[in-house]
Amino acid sequence: MIVCSCNVFTDQDVRFAIEVERTRSISKVYGCLGCSARCGRCARTIRRIIDEALGTNDTP
Repeated sequence: MIVCSCNVFTDQDVRFAIEVERTRSISKVYGCLGCSARCGRCARTIRRIIDEALGTNDTP
């Protein structure tokens, strides 16, 4: 699915960037994909994908 319509990248692109960078930083995900945030509407979705891929830091 398209995650960012401004920069046109998909959830698979985000997962690839997370795998390469092993980061929780949204800005590093953008950097790995060769772009930067524009409108910011995709940030929540990127955060959710990062949390799914690397697990959340929340402990009960």
